[in-house]
Amino acid sequence: MKNQFKKNAFMALLAIPLICHFSSIQAQVVHPVASKKEARFSVAIVPHESYADLKVYRTDSLNSQVNKNIGYWIISETQDSQTIPIVWVSDPITADLKIVLVNYPERAGWVNKHKKSLLKL
Repeated sequence: MKNQFKKNAFMALLAIPLICHFSSIQAQVVHPVASKKEARFSVAIVPHESYADLKVYRTDSLNSQVNKNIGYWIISETQDSQTIPIVWVSDPITADLKIVLVNYPERAGWVNKHKKSLLKL
């Protein structure tokens, strides 16, 4: 019983930094638009990380600092000065940015750092 309590206390201690890290996730807000003229650039979703320029973790956590360029995206239905207008395209060859969606925030990030300037506000 005493060992189980120590184990639970140790696990709780390990969980605190992880909870703090993920509760402060910062994301970029992108807004899909209808035409390439309205968009800053075009985006295509590719099937595998090896084809991607950016691995994207989609989140709904809006933070006061939404411009950290590390692959966390919020896809917004409304456009304002903090959102980046993008247009979705189906052909990766014609896309300015190829992304793959990842399930865990620690997997997000740039594969092709030369494309990083596309997402600067």
